[in-house]
Order: sequence, then C-alpha cells, then structure tokens
Amino acid sequence: MSLLDQVKDVAARQVGKVLASDTTLKVLSSPQVKNAMVAAINLRAEARDVVELGVKQMAKQLDLVTRDDVAKLKRSVRDLQHEVEDLREQLSAQHEAPALEAAPAAKPAPRKRK
Repeated sequence: MSLLDQVKDVAARQVGKVLASDTTLKVLSSPQVKNAMVAAINLRAEARDVVELGVKQMAKQLDLVTRDDVAKLKRSVRDLQHEVEDLREQLSAQHEAPALEAAPAAKPAPRKRK
C-alpha cells in the first residue's frame, strides 16, 4: 500500500468519525444549515446557467459550434443512419422478391374433404 493510499485511508476514517459524531449530526440537521446548503446548491446551479448562457452568446457571436449544435448534428446523423438501414432493407427485399417469383412454387397439398 502506497503512502498516498495510507493517507487516504486515515483521512477517510477521520471524516467518518466527524460525520458520525452527535455534534455533526445536530449541525447538519439544523434548519439554518439545511437552508444554507440548499442556497449554495441553487447558487451553483444559477452560476452555471449564467456562465453557460454567456458561453452560448459568445459562441454565437464568434460563429462557433456549441454543444447544442453538436447534439442536433448527432441526432440528424443517427436519424439518417436509421433511414439508410431501412432503405437497404427495402432494396434487399426488392432484390429477393424477383428471385422468389422465378423459383417454381410448390404445389399446395390437396385438401382432404370431410
């Protein structure tokens, strides 16, 4: 076991002890802490949205490709691949149909009358 792994193990045990302590559980269950955590999560999401919007606007101004553009392109390529597969199957079926028609058809067995 490397020194780094040993340090990680010690740190994980210490964090576990801290998180399992009564004081930590009381603090984490506090409504103020819960509200602060929710606010921090919301703030992070809002900041990400603002940055993402700014990047999109900058990309548009600089005529750059965005994630949305790539996602649309991937969908289009996937749809076209499915369409090509369908057309190949249809073409294959059309080529097989004349071969089946040219083969002599087996005579159906006569029906037994009751």
